[in-house]
Amino acid sequence: MNFRYTLFMVGSLMATLGYAQEESQAVNLSINHFQIQKLGDKMECSFAFDTDSLHLSSNRSVTLTPMLVHADSMRILTPLVLAGRKQAIQHRRMQKKGKLLQVPASSPDAYHYEELMPYADWMNGATLILTQDLCGCGGHPLSHHIVDSKKVNFERPIFEVKPTLVFMDPEVETVKRRVESGQAFLDFPVNQTVIYPEYRRNKQELAKIRQTIEVVRNDTNTHITHIQIHGYASPEGSWKNNRRLATGRAEALKRYVCQTYQFADSIFTVKATPEDWAGLQKWVEQSDLQQKDAVLKIIATQEEEDVKNTRLQKLGSGETYTYLLKEVYPALRHSDYKVHYTVRAFNLEEAKQILKKRPQLLSLDEMYRIALSYPKGSPSFNEVFDIAIRMFPEDPTANLNVALICIQEKQYERAARYLQKAGDSPLAVHARGILCMMTGQYEEAAKLLEKARQQGVTQAEENLLQLKQKIESKRNLLY
Repeated sequence: MNFRYTLFMVGSLMATLGYAQEESQAVNLSINHFQIQKLGDKMECSFAFDTDSLHLSSNRSVTLTPMLVHADSMRILTPLVLAGRKQAIQHRRMQKKGKLLQVPASSPDAYHYEELMPYADWMNGATLILTQDLCGCGGHPLSHHIVDSKKVNFERPIFEVKPTLVFMDPEVETVKRRVESGQAFLDFPVNQTVIYPEYRRNKQELAKIRQTIEVVRNDTNTHITHIQIHGYASPEGSWKNNRRLATGRAEALKRYVCQTYQFADSIFTVKATPEDWAGLQKWVEQSDLQQKDAVLKIIATQEEEDVKNTRLQKLGSGETYTYLLKEVYPALRHSDYKVHYTVRAFNLEEAKQILKKRPQLLSLDEMYRIALSYPKGSPSFNEVFDIAIRMFPEDPTANLNVALICIQEKQYERAARYLQKAGDSPLAVHARGILCMMTGQYEEAAKLLEKARQQGVTQAEENLLQLKQKIESKRNLLY
């Protein structure tokens, strides 16, 4: 039988597998454990069947032939011939191929077939087929069909790590202190320190200040404890006069706020910076100003402010100073303000409502209690930690917990960034170990998880076990 014809016959037989399996009952042959496995560079095909109920007349034989078929490739294994007495004699006399088992003479109650063959890449994904041929007197075929078939797949499942994440309980914030801050650019007539609300942009700038204060003042959950005002003047003119202007204008803003809200004078702190050289330096550094390096060199000198100002005026043809005076100096005349306040504590239901409106009023501990009221890993649970990191971007606990959320969501690069600010607590070490495990850095993961275990993080033992299973799983794929 040529190769293409054999493939055609196999395909035809597979199409009628259901019917063929019913036919197999005609010779009372029940196949068990039909399987194939990879043993190094070899393949082993095996199956078993009971012979106690198998009855063949002396002139009958059944041939069982295992074969592997995949696309245009096929491997036929050694057939097993179950033969009655006369057929067995004929088989031996003609030295036919295949293993011979005479039925029923001295046959065991069960027979186990095994055969090894060299492994080839095409075999993975092939179909393993067991065909049955029933022959009569003279070797004439009576039936031919497939007894069993199965897909060959040697891809071993990769162990999926499901790390045990340990979130950190934030410290309770006994007194919640908060700050609202802003910057106003009030305009004053030349050399004056009196605020005129309708002068130039003052109406809008004063509205900004009032809005900052009223957000806190009108909230029954908060109490204003302190207000800071810091006035700045630009570097032109004499330092002595600029000191007078900066101080006087800061005091003028304090009086305006006091009169508007009847605040006690004692809650204010007023400071003044006569000339905002730091602000000028920052602007120049970020600009593409001509003679930029020369300007920065003058700013950096330890000379008196008036000397610096004179040198700037004389720089080049004076065009640089004129540009600074017109385009940059107005922004250096500003009043910075901070409103300090305290916030009362909230119960769980109150905190959930506050989270939606003004999350900055919550402590990290209050946010954590909200998160714990939701199923771990749920969208609501994760959202709380996202809000927490926005409110407390530098807090180690907030960074650690949101890093764990990122690990859970397989956002490993984000997790690594947050863990940089998570501190060196045992739980932070543990989280870094988990991140290394999830990103394939197994050696470092083992070190960190073991360190966390020694520092008292009991969950590290479970993660170390999963790490071991993961490593073994990957190693097994190589063999």
